[in-house]
Amino acid sequence: ATNLLSWNCRGLGLFRTVQELVALVGANSPRLVFLYETRMLGVRAENLRWRLGLKHVVAVDSTGTGGGLALYWHDSLDVHLIEKHRRFIDVHVHESSSSPRFRITFVYGEPRTEDRHFMWELMRRLHGASAEPWMLIGDFNESMWSYEHFSACQRSERQMAAFQDVLADCGLTDLGFVGSPFTYDNGREGNANVKVR
Repeated sequence: ATNLLSWNCRGLGLFRTVQELVALVGANSPRLVFLYETRMLGVRAENLRWRLGLKHVVAVDSTGTGGGLALYWHDSLDVHLIEKHRRFIDVHVHESSSSPRFRITFVYGEPRTEDRHFMWELMRRLHGASAEPWMLIGDFNESMWSYEHFSACQRSERQMAAFQDVLADCGLTDLGFVGSPFTYDNGREGNANVKVR
């Protein structure tokens, strides 16, 4: 099984963030590293491959002050780009000549609630493109269930149902997790605190 790291770095412009990333990669030795919200041009994100010790990279430019994607991989993997988009990087991965090829789509979902339906249509299109084993990794910017969203404001049941529908339409299953149940915490106190998986 390929060890991979997926991280919303919230911008790679700070030296401290790059140091933290290099330390994470050093401690975990991932063969695939997916970064989203790089908030920089792809060319700048590509230059980080040398610091990470990962020779190969595909990057997508940020738009304005948000977005930006980068996928890095180790020489031991055979990775072929299928398609890149401002919301995803879709690749074929082959670990060795004796293992089957599989497909991974690295996702940074639509942050604006009113535009999430565009991401769901993209996922349906991607699903129809291949019958190979398929995994999606990243941040969809949506929760499946109300208990995955902790804040003073309730998550919209309609929005979560739309996410559940696209997962069902694409034959996708949540693989679960180990560790903290929340992947996002705004770090605020009291009623201003928001935690989301």
